[in-house]
Amino acid sequence: MLRKLLNLPALFALIFAASVAHAQESAPAAQNAQTADVPQSAADIDADMKEKFVDAYGDIMAIQMDYAERLQTVTDEEQASMLQQEAQREMQEAVESNEITIQQYNQIIQLASADEELMAELETAIEEDMES
Repeated sequence: MLRKLLNLPALFALIFAASVAHAQESAPAAQNAQTADVPQSAADIDADMKEKFVDAYGDIMAIQMDYAERLQTVTDEEQASMLQQEAQREMQEAVESNEITIQQYNQIIQLASADEELMAELETAIEEDMES
């Protein structure tokens, strides 16, 4: 399941990169404070952060599925672009509403892609979350 996240189309991969760049431009001091909370290794990810990640992941997947269906019916490029921007805003809000920063969320994805044990742990948690 999480492996699918790691293979998302470039659109979704760039969504958070763009928002991170925007956050850095608009609030460097706040950004520096947030960077201190970004995990640097799998050992830095506590149970609370994993739970927040799993919740945000579920929300993002629901948003992606919704917008993927909508985009399939769109023939106008301008309308497709507007839907993509709307999806981006909703995904950013979904991450932040789960009390995790976009930087933390992205870092967990990067760490999981390099750490099979973390990947397996997150996949199990995501599956359990989907079953409940």
